[in-house]
Amino acid sequence: MPKFHFQLFDRDGVGTETGYEFESVEAAKAEARRVLAEMAAEGLPTAPLNMLSVELFDESRKPLAEIRLILEEIAK
Repeated sequence: MPKFHFQLFDRDGVGTETGYEFESVEAAKAEARRVLAEMAAEGLPTAPLNMLSVELFDESRKPLAEIRLILEEIAK
C-alpha cells in the first residue's frame, strides 16, 4: 500500500509532517479533508493568513494536492 505524507498548517503555523498508508490518492485526499475539518472544529483560522491547510505528498515527498479552508470577512 502506498504511503502518503500530510503537512499541516494551522493557527500556530506549519506543523509536523506525518506519514500514512492509503489504498489510493483519492483515499488520502478524503482523509486530508477529514483532518482539515477536525482542525477547523478546534478553532477557525486567524489573521494574518486566515487559512488552515493540509498538504498531501507522495512517498518521495512530491506534492500532490493542498486542501485549504480560507476564512473571509466581507464588509457590508
